[in-house]
Parts: sequence; structure tokens; C-alpha cells
Amino acid sequence: MLTNKQIKTDNNKIFQDIIDFEILKSIINYLLISKNYNNNNNNNNNNNNNNTSNQYKISKFYLNRNEILNYILVSKKWYNFLSLTISNNFINNKSFEHWLNIDKNNNKSFIENYNNQNQYDKNNLIYKNKDNKQNKISYNKEFSIIKIKESIINDYFKFNLFLNSITVDEFTEIKNKFENNQLLYNRIIVNLETSYDADVTLFIIHEYLSNENSEIISNLFKILELNYNFLLPGGNSPNLEEEEDDTDDEGNNEGTELYFNNLSISSYNENVVEDRETVMIFKIFKGKNLIYKRSQVDYDYPTHMNYSELFDPDNSGQQVESIKVIIETDGNGESVEARHLIKVNQFENLHSITIPIYSFQILSNLSEEIGFFVFYRNNAEFGNSGTSENMKSELIQMINSFVTSKSLKNLNISSVNSNYSISYKDYASYDGDHEILANNINENIESFSNCFKPLFSELNTSIERIGFDCCGLLKINTFSNLLNNKSIKYLYLNNCDFIVHSPKPIDSDLHKEPISINKYLFDNIFSSPLTSIRHYKINIKKLKQLKFIFNLILNNIFKLQLYSLIFEFSQNELIGEFFKELKNLINNISTQQQQQQQQQKISNNINLKEIKIKIKDDEHIQELNNINNPYFATVIKKIA
Repeated sequence: MLTNKQIKTDNNKIFQDIIDFEILKSIINYLLISKNYNNNNNNNNNNNNNNTSNQYKISKFYLNRNEILNYILVSKKWYNFLSLTISNNFINNKSFEHWLNIDKNNNKSFIENYNNQNQYDKNNLIYKNKDNKQNKISYNKEFSIIKIKESIINDYFKFNLFLNSITVDEFTEIKNKFENNQLLYNRIIVNLETSYDADVTLFIIHEYLSNENSEIISNLFKILELNYNFLLPGGNSPNLEEEEDDTDDEGNNEGTELYFNNLSISSYNENVVEDRETVMIFKIFKGKNLIYKRSQVDYDYPTHMNYSELFDPDNSGQQVESIKVIIETDGNGESVEARHLIKVNQFENLHSITIPIYSFQILSNLSEEIGFFVFYRNNAEFGNSGTSENMKSELIQMINSFVTSKSLKNLNISSVNSNYSISYKDYASYDGDHEILANNINENIESFSNCFKPLFSELNTSIERIGFDCCGLLKINTFSNLLNNKSIKYLYLNNCDFIVHSPKPIDSDLHKEPISINKYLFDNIFSSPLTSIRHYKINIKKLKQLKFIFNLILNNIFKLQLYSLIFEFSQNELIGEFFKELKNLINNISTQQQQQQQQQKISNNINLKEIKIKIKDDEHIQELNNINNPYFATVIKKIA
């Protein structure tokens, strides 16, 4: 195995090699460590002992290989150091299955595989991009950067087995060998392919477990990792009714659970108005990372999902680390309600939540509660989303559950139908009184906005990453305590400009005046030394918005405490305009620095280190590479 070597000093050198190597290591860490993993390794009960915050990613190695090659070519000494550093990182993090092309089945069952290690490509590392295009990187060649002894890889796969299927007999065999201390593997990872047969197999295994020792099975699932996506027809879970009967007097399941690493459910019960049963499957099958997908929509007979059981640790279990609800079609207003989320703070290991809410439906319910008009209705109200007994109380409870959670680190809240616009012409009951209508709307928006204020204040001591679709409903005052917050490092606000409605009819509508939240954040939050926020993501929809953001950057360039700014674009046409604005920004910064020198002022440092843009194609990559930017890195990230 490669080992770290003692770095010798040379008394004739002004700067010792150790200084060069520390700088090189910092550069390589920046190029190869994924920033997406920095927040998830705080979970104390994570069974994966790898320190993912320091783990090099083969995808980033592939994308940054040319820059790494430039450092490699400086000298043989640099080559040896970088090769050693990168190779050792891959070895120490034991991530071979992520970048070696493994034949996971070999057309063999577990029993046939038992005395045979997996076969893998001994010539190439494999990187697949989001288009599923396979890219190869050679290793262990004479001039390869990555060099790992074959014996190390062989030993790894000798004790780690990867399968695409499992039968009841194979599960029984694994369990028996584990129970008798005869299991050779330290880990068995089964990435099950979605099928009806796999569904049936897993339910049979679950029934089999009901008669087994719970402690033995619990320890078994620390070695056996199952990953699966259930496609349940009509939302009906086999034997769910029997499971409800197998509980003791305190409501605890008497059987032994079947545990998954990643568990996804794609279904809903289309025969009911409000579906509470489908997510009850998470009571039968326990997963660390839970995903519920909703795609089918019947507009004539809409079904609304009750997600309360999904977000209840008494049902889903304390092993849960992340929950994601994906609504692929939002035309009927399907969403997670505030009342479904009031038990989030009872989870002990839950670090990530991704959910859609229905902001305008919530706003309408708040209006109805205080005796104003119901200005918004959606198809899902025929379920239960439009019949909240006390929306404001439920909204406050939801936010309180978020901010009092001790484990929650990542919170991403989108909104369905976020482009909805409140229109005066829909409210004939006001007999043309714009002032009453505008005042009522503004009062309800303020009530909605105030409910979210604790999320962006010192009351939130755990959440580090927040993504939120504001829908133009969050006032500046909502963010007024952000400087007191010390936990938020990453902030993404979509549709954040606050809309004020005024009684000035324009084409039978109200006048809507946008108030820039971005200006407040750049001038008062991001420019303050007290802020904890280091990364801010912006979704650009119009050219005017793009120009405005670059003006904010320039006006605060020497005060900004941000490390990175991330740009997303609703239209590809805006990307070309982005490069024009970026060039203008660079030139204007240079001009400001020259003026400071002429005035004999000490040049201010620029804390902003990175501007990242997310694009869907390679059209502008060369244009970015041609920009001379001495102030901060510009990075392109391709998205699907």
C-alpha cells in the first residue's frame, strides 16, 4: 500500500518542499472534494465510517484533469507528491465501487459468488456524467496519476460484495452465515432493479423476519445494504392491513423491520380523496434515505396525499437521515402541508429535507381564517389541503419544528404553482374597492412572511443550507435577524423580490411593486463581517435582473463576505449576457483598484473566490476559458 513519505528539507532552498506541498494539497483538495458532502457527515450514527468531507470524487478528477496535469508537469517531485496524495485518498476512503466498472452479477447468485470476488476493469476508472455517457481514466500505467496496487483492490472486493438482485433463499443464506459467524463479507450492497418480482420478494423477506431475533437482524443490516424503488400499483401495499394488527398496546410493531439504505416509493392510492395509506409502507420498510415520488395526476378525481406518517419518527423510524418528496406534475396543487411537518424535530438523525409546499394556498387559508375572502382554490382542496382548521398555528408549528431540530442541516422548500399572480378581476365581491382588496392581501402576506422569520434568525442553530422559493411573499423584515444567525452557510432564494400590492387598477388588476430582497441582502447581510453565509445561489429569469445583480456585486465587491456566488438561468439566451456582465465586472474592479492606488489607499481584499454558473450544454465553456479573471475563479457546472 502507498504510504505518506517523510518530506526532506533542503537548506539551500528559500522555500522548503513542505511549503510547496501544503499549497499543492490545498489546491488539489479544492479541485477534487465535492462541496455537496460537507454538511452530511455530522450525523453521529451514520454507519458509513468514511470521512466523506475529505473524499476525492472521480467525477471532479475527470473534469479538472487538465489543470491537475499542469501541476504534474512542473517537476518529477510534484508528480510524485500529487500522485501519492490522490491515490492515497482513494485508498483511505475505500470508494472503489464508485469508480471501478464492476460486474455486479457475473450471472451468479450470492451463493455462487460466495467464494469469488467481483470482477472489475483492471485498466480503466469509469466516470458517468448525467447524460449517462461513460468516460474512462487509465490507472496503474507508467505515467498514470492514480496508482493503486492491485492487491489492495482485490482485498477490498474480497470482503465487499455488490449485487443487483436477491432471492428469499439468498437472504436466508446470508442471515444464517452471519448468525453463525461464517459470513466472509464486511459489506453486501444490493441495488435492486425495480420489478414486480422484487416487490414480492421483499414482502416475503419481511414476513420471514417477523419470526427472527430483532437484535441479530438489526446487526445484519449494518452489513447488508438494500437500495430499492417501489412502484406500488394503486398505492396498495401487500399485507399492510395485517401489519396494522401486529402492534402491541403501545403501538409498536412486534415484528422485525426490513431495513434499506435508500428506499423510494412511487405510487398513490387513486381510489380515495385523501391518501394516508401509501406512505404507511414506510412503517413496514425502514430506510435511511426516503424518497416519495408523485407523477400521475387525475384532474377529474384528484387524490391528496397525507404525509404525516412519512414525517413521523414513530412511523418511519429513528434511522431516517433524509426525506425527499418529489412532485413531478404540480398542475393539481399536490404538496406537503404544514401540519404534516410538526414532528420533524422528533427525528434524531434526520439531516436533510426536500419538500414542495403550496404557498398561495396557505396564503388563502390565512385569509379565510381572519374573515377575508378565499382568493385561491386548487383541485387538491377536495382532499384535505384546503380545509386546515388553524393554518397560522400549523405554519408556526412547522417552522418551530424545523428550527428546534438538533439534527437538521439541509432544508430545501420549493413551491408548486409559484408563478401564480393574484388578480383583482377575480374578486367581484369587493365591488371595485381596490383599497380594501390591496390592504387585505398585504395583511395576509405579512402574516405569512412573519411565520418564516425564525428560520432566518438566531433561533435556527442547526440548519446550514436553506433553499426556499419565496414566491414574492417574504418581506425584508423576514431576513432582518440574519446577522444573528450563526448556522446558515448556504442560502438559495428563488422568486425572492417581495411584491407590494397597491390600490391602483391597471387593466382590471392591482398595481404590483417589487421590492428587492437581493439589494437588502447584498448591502446589509452579505457585506457584514457578522454574517455566517458564505454561498448564495440566484436563479436569473430576466436580463434586467442579471444586470441588477452584477451592479450589487460591484458596489459591494470589497466588502462581500461571500466565498461563492452560484447562478442558475431560466433561459439559455441569458448565458451569453452573463459573460458580457462578467467581463464588465472584471474591468470595473480593475478600474476601482487603480483609483485606490492613485489616491494612495490600501487596496481592499476581495473575499469572493468563485462565481459558478449552471448550464445544460458546452456552448459557452470555451468563452469562459478565454476570460482573463485575476480576481476569482469562474466555474461551469453542467446540469441535466
